[in-house]
Amino acid sequence: MKQHVLIVEDARMFSKILQNRLEERGFSVIVAENLAAAQKIIGQDRELFFIALLDLNLPDAPNGEIVDYVTACAIPCIVFTGYFDDELREQMIQKKVVDYVTKEDPSSIDFVIHLVCRIHENQKTRVLIVDDSATARRYVLELLAIQQYKLAEAAGGEEALAALARYPDIRVVLTDYMMPEMDGFELTKKIRLKYSRNEVAIIGMSGYGNNILSAKFIKYGASDFIIKPFLVEEFHCRVSQNVEILTHIRALEDAVTKDFLTGLYNRRHLFSVGSKLFASAKRNQISIATVMLDIDHFKSVNDSYGHDVGDMALRHLARLLRKNLRETDVVARMGGEEFCILLVNMDREALEPFLHQLCTKIANHHISCNDKVVSITASIGACATIHKSLDETLSIADRCLYRAKAQGRNMVVIE
Repeated sequence: MKQHVLIVEDARMFSKILQNRLEERGFSVIVAENLAAAQKIIGQDRELFFIALLDLNLPDAPNGEIVDYVTACAIPCIVFTGYFDDELREQMIQKKVVDYVTKEDPSSIDFVIHLVCRIHENQKTRVLIVDDSATARRYVLELLAIQQYKLAEAAGGEEALAALARYPDIRVVLTDYMMPEMDGFELTKKIRLKYSRNEVAIIGMSGYGNNILSAKFIKYGASDFIIKPFLVEEFHCRVSQNVEILTHIRALEDAVTKDFLTGLYNRRHLFSVGSKLFASAKRNQISIATVMLDIDHFKSVNDSYGHDVGDMALRHLARLLRKNLRETDVVARMGGEEFCILLVNMDREALEPFLHQLCTKIANHHISCNDKVVSITASIGACATIHKSLDETLSIADRCLYRAKAQGRNMVVIE
């Protein structure tokens, strides 16, 4: 995803605060103080920016000309203004800006930072619009495109269910109520048979809205309801709030199942998933190779370079493991510098060369941190067969790991 943000603002203190806050969040920020400077920057690469933060009144563009220029370059923008009225609001809606923010409120900076982060995340969030009216679909699609959502559309319930099967990244479904063959209620019920409220949010829409209709949608499984025609700001808020609820739920689930430092699964989740895989393997439905991996002399890395570099080494190793494993495999951090991998349906003949290759890739991987370049090696132990229990299988792989350590490290031992 694009990471660059353009700030066009002549008040240096304001732009500097925004720049620092955004860079703390990992964004790359370029600042221009006027329209001419912005034109020069955008002229070099207009595809660079995913969002622009614009002052509405600049020395060489006192009447909002910067907004017209940036939107003409197909860069979504958030507008700063020192005043606000209904006429200005209508102008900003017509110009299809992401949002407008008044500078007079100190909390406006927090709001802008939150909004930039939200728009950035929207680039990987897909929304499905379901409406039998092509005109209504097109209008909603245009609104969502301004917020940089990934989009899908359907003219009816069956198309919507097919789209959900086709796009596993759909997080929000916006469905009209009055549709032929399958109305919004029936579609909502069918979606809920497969997707929980924690997985997909459903927002009902209708031009015949009343409290009863809203209540029915919610009871059938919808997350929210909005009456058409709606205010643009209300629409964006409803969609954004539902996306953020799903994001918070996922963060809570990750906190339970994933290791905070590396993003890999934790020991608890490994045993939860591993027990199910082990049961399938016992019924000869799948095969599992159990692998234990430990970084060699990791204490010396922490002692020589500091714990920050040690943490970076763990994160780098986690990324390397994810890159070299298949989606069907399970990798978890067991604690400290020890990791466990469950390789599903890997032939015994392929296991040994795969693990040796993995060992070599770890040894050849260099980690740059400031002016330091750090290399690590790992010892690997593996159990290629299923024993009485998952614990016993892990213990055998662990014993093989210690044999690899005893025989000189940076090597593989397989039962």
